[in-house]
Amino acid sequence: MVRLDRFQAVGAAGHARKGWKVLKYLGRIACIALLLSLAAGSAAFGAGFALYDFSARGNALGGAMVGRADDPSAIALNPAGITQIPGSALMTSAGFLLPYGTVSVAGGGISTDQNDRTFILPNLYYTRQMSDSLWFGIGVMSRFGLGTDFPADWFGRYNSYRAMIESVSVNPNLAWKVNDSLSLSFGVEALWFEADLRKKIDPTGGAASHPATDIDFRLKGDDIAFGWNVGLHYRMDEATRIGLHYRSRVKLALSGTAAAQWLMGSDSTGGYVDLTLPEMYMFGISRQLTPKLNVEAGAIYTGWDSYESLAFTFDKPLLGILPTRSFSPKNWGSVWRYQIGFEYKHSPEWTWRLGYTYDQEPMPLSTLDYQVPTGDRQLLSVGFGYSKDNWSLDLAYTYLIAGDRYFEARPREGIRNSRSHDMGANIFMISFSMRL
Repeated sequence: MVRLDRFQAVGAAGHARKGWKVLKYLGRIACIALLLSLAAGSAAFGAGFALYDFSARGNALGGAMVGRADDPSAIALNPAGITQIPGSALMTSAGFLLPYGTVSVAGGGISTDQNDRTFILPNLYYTRQMSDSLWFGIGVMSRFGLGTDFPADWFGRYNSYRAMIESVSVNPNLAWKVNDSLSLSFGVEALWFEADLRKKIDPTGGAASHPATDIDFRLKGDDIAFGWNVGLHYRMDEATRIGLHYRSRVKLALSGTAAAQWLMGSDSTGGYVDLTLPEMYMFGISRQLTPKLNVEAGAIYTGWDSYESLAFTFDKPLLGILPTRSFSPKNWGSVWRYQIGFEYKHSPEWTWRLGYTYDQEPMPLSTLDYQVPTGDRQLLSVGFGYSKDNWSLDLAYTYLIAGDRYFEARPREGIRNSRSHDMGANIFMISFSMRL
């Protein structure tokens, strides 16, 4: 824990004690949020396995918060905007993500639904004004996640029957108010990332495939790596704000355990794989159309071209028969996410919100697999906020529709001629914020 007096050059002893109590309270909440993040699974509802569920207000606005950036969740989308928040502020949020979908063999006759799952996604943000020109902010959030879960005996099990990715980012930032119009920010990110991938292996090579004779294969590994981010917030006039935010690539070296279980016994060994998470460019322009109505339009460019392949290396041949290397080409492409949000201030207490998002999928047909069997996504969002004195409560609901994808058979990778359809999710989110 960093003492408050390191952030304040001058301050009365009483104020320092009060600030210390606030930071101790924040630390407890941060620990709880971190533990919740580690315990909860994350489902992928953005392009690839990116996540954008950072707050209820942000979700209700379709993610169009880069230009507004005027509450503590700006730490996730544009930390330069926290210079709009006087004093100290705290926000906690929780998302509840319920995915669904079906994959069917071409020609009909065989269909498999995803297992019912509810994923919980907690976030925490704290901002503090340190002087007239300098602000500090920190976020604990999940920027990447994946959750696909099929029955262990389904027809696509030789490619994947369960894929879970969890991540937790701790992201401190400093924001500098250059003048009344321009603010800049810089931050560093410590990102914990864990992957748990499971599939079946047919020991007969397809000659006599049957679930009872399958080898159950699981690879689980994690790593902590670091990235950085910069932001800009510019007020063109009293009604127009522009936001820009860049997040760097994060290079991971995952290490963990590979395990195989078969009728003949079980075996395990060490496993290793390198993975580079994409860089992101975020843009937004916010316009106050009337004293009560605000609209923001924006976009996010995600450099998924960093995800070229997965090359696993194992310390020994599992069960004495499996290879010590496994190579899977990915060749994902960079994509855009477009978003627009409307916010209507009905009264000093009540605010209504509406949002729409179009999110491109980065996976090419040649490497499409069952770990992320979805197409381009459309998200329709609605929500409201209630504010009283120094606190606010926000709620949001998002209906996600994913496009169908058609899979061309790749028998060596466990892919059959098939299609995913009726894919989507219901996303509920709640946030509570207060001025301290």
